[in-house]
Amino acid sequence: MIALIKYAGREVNRYFDFSFLLKFIALFAVFYYANMFFVDLTLPEKSYNAFFVDHFNYINWITGSIMYTANMMTRAVGLDTQVVNIRFLVVPGGHSLFMNWQCVGLGIFSFWGAFVLANKMTWKKKIIWGVGGLIGIWFLNCCRTALLMIALENNWKEWKQGWTRGRTLDHHDLFNYGCYILIIGLIYVFYRKFKNKTDETKG
Repeated sequence: MIALIKYAGREVNRYFDFSFLLKFIALFAVFYYANMFFVDLTLPEKSYNAFFVDHFNYINWITGSIMYTANMMTRAVGLDTQVVNIRFLVVPGGHSLFMNWQCVGLGIFSFWGAFVLANKMTWKKKIIWGVGGLIGIWFLNCCRTALLMIALENNWKEWKQGWTRGRTLDHHDLFNYGCYILIIGLIYVFYRKFKNKTDETKG
């Protein structure tokens, strides 16, 4: 009976990698809920921890890197923007843009990190693929933030209205769609390269 179960498991695994799926789900859960735990440590109304905020607040580090990069982009196209208190991108006398922790992309970072680590490859390749994907997601967020600031200053109304009021373009959705396209593209390229290497080994 045990031999039969093992045989069935091997046959199923030929068509669907359950070991990858289980590792992916476990890693995603660890990354996602660890991020949520650390987010709570930064919120006064939750489990605020001054030591963590002062020394290990990587959420603020990511936020600041996005805002300062977006600031360089907006200044490059002629807007007189500046970053205030890490979370605000401001045009003096004009609009201001606030980035909350929900906008940083922690869930998407968690997804990509879990996907890369769950796959079977060398640690060198995991680092290359993992860091490359995270930088791509981060850069898309920088572009989204800069575009929103440009839209606000130029009164692009479709970015200001809700879907129920006829919005044709939404910066949160644009970022999510861009990340989905990037991740799907990276997964496609990854499996193409991985499959080719496997085929070469078999040949």
